[in-house]
Amino acid sequence: MAVTFLQKKKIQRLLILALGVVVFITAVVIWWGFFVTAPFPTGDILLQPLRVEVDTSILSHPILQKLDEAEAKAQIPQDVGRDNPLLPPL
Repeated sequence: MAVTFLQKKKIQRLLILALGVVVFITAVVIWWGFFVTAPFPTGDILLQPLRVEVDTSILSHPILQKLDEAEAKAQIPQDVGRDNPLLPPL
């Protein structure tokens, strides 16, 4: 069955109406999101921060006292490389 000119026009009107509804809903959501301000609450707005205490007694454990820094034990040999590496090879 072929779609007639009147049916195409009716479908186009429905699609334009649906587009208009979507644009209207989007505009309302944007308006409420950006331009409508909420009333300010009375009283304390900010909560008092909690005091944070860090327990560092774990660092005094005897096993941790035996650990060394790995960088302190690494030694680079002195006779590696040339005095001036930019000179051409001999």
